[in-house]
Amino acid sequence: PNVRQIVVFDTAFHAEIPLAAAVYPLPYEFFQQGIRRYGFHGISHQYCLQRTAQLLGKEAKYLSIITCHLGNGCSLAAIRDGVCVNTTMGYTPLEGLMMGSRSGSIDPGILIQLMRSGYNAEKLNRLLNKESGLKGLSGISGDVRQVSEAVKNGDEQAKLAFDVYLHRLQFYLGAMLSSLGRLDALVFTGGVGENKPEVRQAGCEGLSFLGVKLDSEKNQTSPKDTDIATADSPVKVLVINTQEDWAIAQECWHLCQD
Repeated sequence: PNVRQIVVFDTAFHAEIPLAAAVYPLPYEFFQQGIRRYGFHGISHQYCLQRTAQLLGKEAKYLSIITCHLGNGCSLAAIRDGVCVNTTMGYTPLEGLMMGSRSGSIDPGILIQLMRSGYNAEKLNRLLNKESGLKGLSGISGDVRQVSEAVKNGDEQAKLAFDVYLHRLQFYLGAMLSSLGRLDALVFTGGVGENKPEVRQAGCEGLSFLGVKLDSEKNQTSPKDTDIATADSPVKVLVINTQEDWAIAQECWHLCQD
């Protein structure tokens, strides 16, 4: 009974998101009931911010970056002056990017149509969380590696799924950029972000108008905690091995010092 219990919330890093970015355009009473955008992967995004500051030799409070947590679940965070000002996940981890088996954001009217055709809440939940995304669209798997292999073997359905995945990554990178005003670094992390060069390349190509230049040779290696942009790129491109367990341990340690 005398042991301190500490809770580290995955949503905490997104708590400072402005209300204009956090509130859904629904009747106000829903916001009063707590239905708003909370964001997820916050522990990972915060760790990547701190690690980026270390790698660039700058204080986090002076950085303007986009962190891309790309794994089976995917989310982006726009971080300005060390504070998260926007993110792609919302009230649940379903919002935003296309993921391994989650749909990401879709037209809500589709759900109304599906309910009219016989879908109930449980069936919709399974469809959106377990049967959509790369898995549903490719008909193969939610694993990017398997979908990529199918693309190399000429599978057109897999190619469509991967193209949609990359398109939506670029689309949401643009949305995050609009919340920043400037970009010091683009950060990739997570199983896909750390290990799939073609995904990093597509993300950088979507921001090429900013002068982002990826060093193709560095990108094809297995970079960890390093900059893979060219020397003359005005925006750094970092690949960071996220360590959420270490970040949680650090937070607990700091709290225990109080």
